Amino acid sequence: MTKGRDRKQIHWYPGHMASATRELKKVWKHIDAVLEVADARIPFASRNPLHYFLTPDKPYLLLLTHADLADPEATNRWLKFFFDWEVPTIACDLHADADIRLIRRRLLNFHRPLLEKAKRQGRIARALRVLVVGIPNTGKSTVINKLVGRKSAVVESRPGVTRSLNWLRSGSELHLLDTPGILPPKLADEDEAFGLAATGAIRDTILPLEEVARKLLVRLRRDYNDETAARYGEVDGDAASDFDSCAVRMGCILGEGVPDTARFSSMLLDDFRAGRIGRISLEWPPPSPDPLESSDDTEGMCNQTVTP
Repeated sequence: MTKGRDRKQIHWYPGHMASATRELKKVWKHIDAVLEVADARIPFASRNPLHYFLTPDKPYLLLLTHADLADPEATNRWLKFFFDWEVPTIACDLHADADIRLIRRRLLNFHRPLLEKAKRQGRIARALRVLVVGIPNTGKSTVINKLVGRKSAVVESRPGVTRSLNWLRSGSELHLLDTPGILPPKLADEDEAFGLAATGAIRDTILPLEEVARKLLVRLRRDYNDETAARYGEVDGDAASDFDSCAVRMGCILGEGVPDTARFSSMLLDDFRAGRIGRISLEWPPPSPDPLESSDDTEGMCNQTVTP
């Protein structure tokens, strides 16, 4: 976040993530399909490049969760972006039963070739083995629990809860392989790191919480000023004084009018993550890809040619 910060000092790739990465490669041959879970508010930053390499040779479905918290216009543009890159994508609200049914139907469509092959061979088809992947705190465990129909995967509002690979049954048709949320081994660029921190994909202890909150307020003022002003008041001075003024307005005061910026930082981030400010996206897609020209970023993001 801070210019010049030594990113080697930021330890955000715990041992269980490195171990899980190795395990993914071991189980790949046993997998029939891949379900990747990303955050609709930051669809680029919330995808681990490791997962781009899972797209070839296996049926693949990308879920953009928290779509109920994201800007609908931004989400629609992202859906078009991924459609242009031939990445099957669903934007969903994990608390909506209709969205869970849609996810299940899409996965069962992947099962049809196995059913047809088993029928031709005169045997009973096995369940579809689905690898479920995603970075921390994108809703991966919630998706699994909704599909399984019981609380099998631990769900908490802090990243990095799932620590090992676990097979779970979803009826007789689906077997889901739950995996730990795996972040990239290296810190993303500054904007991506900000998005990950603001949405809670990175633990709040990893990056300076107040720095993240201050940058979030600046972004909200720029892109969603009406919604921000409705909750925190109109802009007051420069970025620093505006942050302090908002803290005071929201009752975050240490004494004698001194703003409690630490408390307001937590409040602002909680409000954003809960959707209290409004439906907000922190990332918008680049222009639709030209089939004859593509940037390095979008090629890396949607690489369809590399296998694990």
